Amino acid sequence: MATISEISKNAIDYLKSKEGVKGDINVSFTEQHEVTIKDGKLTLLRTLFDNDINIKVIKDSKLGKVRLNDPSDESIKNGIDDAIKTAESGNEDEAFDIAPGMEPETFKIGVIEPDIEKLIERTIELSEEIKTKHKNVKVMEMFANHIKGHSIFANTFGTRDETEYGYYELVLEYAGNDGEKTGGICFSQTAIKDLDKPFIELGSIDKDLSDAENSIEPISVSDKFEGDVIFTPDCSKKMLNFLLGNTIDDSVVLEKTSLWLEKLGQQVVSPKLTISSKPWDDRIVDFEVHTSDGFRSKDYTAIENGILKSFAVSQYTSNKTGIKRADNSALSFVVEPGDISYEEMIKGVKKGLIVGDVSCGYPGINCEISGVAKNAFLVEDGKIVGAVKETMVSGNLIDMFNNVKAISKEQISSGYTVIPYIQVGGVTISGS
Repeated sequence: MATISEISKNAIDYLKSKEGVKGDINVSFTEQHEVTIKDGKLTLLRTLFDNDINIKVIKDSKLGKVRLNDPSDESIKNGIDDAIKTAESGNEDEAFDIAPGMEPETFKIGVIEPDIEKLIERTIELSEEIKTKHKNVKVMEMFANHIKGHSIFANTFGTRDETEYGYYELVLEYAGNDGEKTGGICFSQTAIKDLDKPFIELGSIDKDLSDAENSIEPISVSDKFEGDVIFTPDCSKKMLNFLLGNTIDDSVVLEKTSLWLEKLGQQVVSPKLTISSKPWDDRIVDFEVHTSDGFRSKDYTAIENGILKSFAVSQYTSNKTGIKRADNSALSFVVEPGDISYEEMIKGVKKGLIVGDVSCGYPGINCEISGVAKNAFLVEDGKIVGAVKETMVSGNLIDMFNNVKAISKEQISSGYTVIPYIQVGGVTISGS
């Protein structure tokens, strides 16, 4: 098989040979080494390979796209021809475009070649530490990966980004279990650049395992009240995804359904909140070199001290609306820390919950949310009373994040995001 450089060059040369056509091509080869551990023993070691070729063309202001997994010269040429035919039969739209040409660059990020022996050692080590330190946790699934990628993005204006990258990933599925009773299913996932630290020290894994142990015998919340909620970093990520997806995301700006459409430069959430998308932050492992439109990615701040600074829109939506294009298309959220510890936050709660997840559907455009609190603990007079069951939380996400009472000093880095604990007030909490 031809090299990725040869495949990319032949593909872009063929695309350039088409009269009146502009476009881009991304060729990506991925190699994944997967380690699965069960009962402290290695049960599976395998290597998976994947090829992915994405082709986008624009002809006469019409768009055509094709995705392939066969990197052969014939397959790619046929794919380009098919994309052009799709464009020719499509609707004309002057907003369709590709990124301007950039000077070619080469990127090497992370650990390209895996240390499989060390990966197995760290995974077995975690399994043994769970058995000794968290005896009331049952691990259903534990697997660790090394993901190695090599990609080339090129367009007809001369851009050619070549990227080689590698990182490790750990995924855990587990539940509290004392031999008789079992708590709810929990998940932990983290991505890392190296194997220097024991896995139990990564992210919030150790705390998450303790929370699972403490959830075996949940209590019922019998009343309905308005109180504070401390969202864990994982839950904060989910709530912020909901909030920003309904207010600054590409689709809601394009469809003009965002409640913040006319609020650029204005206060939209608590001044305590600063939220950025930073694929180039050293703590982010699952990074983005270029946007889906083909621009070189840069870090940017969406909300600074509560003020809306940028919408998360693509080149197409920018061309349609006149709103400035976002500097990346990643979801690499970094939320700035606060000035008190997580333990101090708990002490400041008169009555409320610590919530690890909310089981709910995607909120409506008005940002109203209602769902069952999962991996949740009741707090009264600054003390954790116990895990709760069948407890609902509801409210409006915009109101919640305008009523931020505290943000923790601690930030938890999952390799995908860097987020602290966030305490919000005015949430309706109701038991069964």
